[in-house]
Amino acid sequence: MLVALCLTTVLVLAVTGYVAVCARTMELSNRSFCYTSSVQLAEMGMEEALWSLDQALNTSGYTWSGWTLTTDGSGVKWATKQLTGFIVTKGVPGVVNIQIQYYDHYSAPAVYGAQPPTITSDGVVQMTDGVTIDKQLKATAKPAALFSNAVGAYSSCSFTINWICPLASYETHVSLNPTSASQTRKDEAIVSAPSVSVNAADVFGYVATAGTAPTYSTGGTVKRADSSVPRDSRYISTNASQYLFDILSSANLPGPWAGTVSDRTAPIGTHVFGTQADLKRYTANDFSLTSFHTLTIDGPVIIDVSGNLYIDDSATIFITANGSAQIVVGGSVTIFGNVNNTTTKLPKNLAIICRSSGSYSSINYYTAQLNTSDPFYGVIYVPYGSLQVYGTITVYGALVANVMDQAYGNGVIYYDLDLRKTAFSTLNTPYDISQWLAN
Repeated sequence: MLVALCLTTVLVLAVTGYVAVCARTMELSNRSFCYTSSVQLAEMGMEEALWSLDQALNTSGYTWSGWTLTTDGSGVKWATKQLTGFIVTKGVPGVVNIQIQYYDHYSAPAVYGAQPPTITSDGVVQMTDGVTIDKQLKATAKPAALFSNAVGAYSSCSFTINWICPLASYETHVSLNPTSASQTRKDEAIVSAPSVSVNAADVFGYVATAGTAPTYSTGGTVKRADSSVPRDSRYISTNASQYLFDILSSANLPGPWAGTVSDRTAPIGTHVFGTQADLKRYTANDFSLTSFHTLTIDGPVIIDVSGNLYIDDSATIFITANGSAQIVVGGSVTIFGNVNNTTTKLPKNLAIICRSSGSYSSINYYTAQLNTSDPFYGVIYVPYGSLQVYGTITVYGALVANVMDQAYGNGVIYYDLDLRKTAFSTLNTPYDISQWLAN
């Protein structure tokens, strides 16, 4: 009996200890589950904030419905919102508390140096034992950069005959001259495409492909530029994927309609000093500049061309120090003349955006063609068609197309790193996380 009593005592102690361990393990497991759930709730809050910033950027008249908007004593504007009604497990409730500091600082084009919106998202889970689990995520946000690389292609990219692309990259807010001494960081710009072919060309810089190395024919190389040039690896991507942004329809383009553009020499978009609401929108059918005509752009304008854009080798589009242009083209783009953006030398001040997927058969078999001996300061976006850069040309900016083809000539691209901070109002630009912050 004594032995049985001792064994029973030992068994009771063992079972009690096991039950205590199991209870503690279950408690820790529930807390771990709720911690993971709080992270998921915080991520949901981040998505909600980014979606609302998207709406503010891309939807006219967005009112921040469901958000509480306040201004503190320093003039900083805040947007706050709480999401409720979440049950994470067995009746355990969860809420999401979201704050956006500088919610009013969205803009398109984005202003370099402006304080970006800062999102703070708390996922809060109240457990049944009274323990509160709160996981916080904090980040700054900005409009995603379409032109994040020197050259981007969705299908393929090819370089032929002595093309040097890219030679260097630079930052226009530091210096407008990519070869100046003030450009202490000259990261190698990037070519990103699922496939890249090189034919008798030397391509300087990083080339990112979708798992397959570039193909070569008739010599040619892909190599790094001068190894003595300092560069920051944080700005060098190996991602072959290229953003694809929707082009706004003609009915949704911003700016008041200001007139029709034809083959003309009169200035358009005259700038009004002291006001920010001076963006003007013009329309055109087949827009053709010929016979030594010059179109002067003296303010921020959008030109909506329903047909083809053609600039012959005797014509000029001149952008003044007050001017900037986004030219949206429904048909083909052919540029033989001078698109003169050399007054500001800012690539973000000139964007040529082509909706078409067709070709211009009477001149070439490409949707868009850039063939001019004059320097080109700007960006070109042909998401559904092909872009050919032809001849001896220096491009300051970036190029994106479904199919990108350089052919027959000595050419150089200087990629402006500030384009990674720039959005364009003619595109449906999503917001993206720019930097995660410590809590």
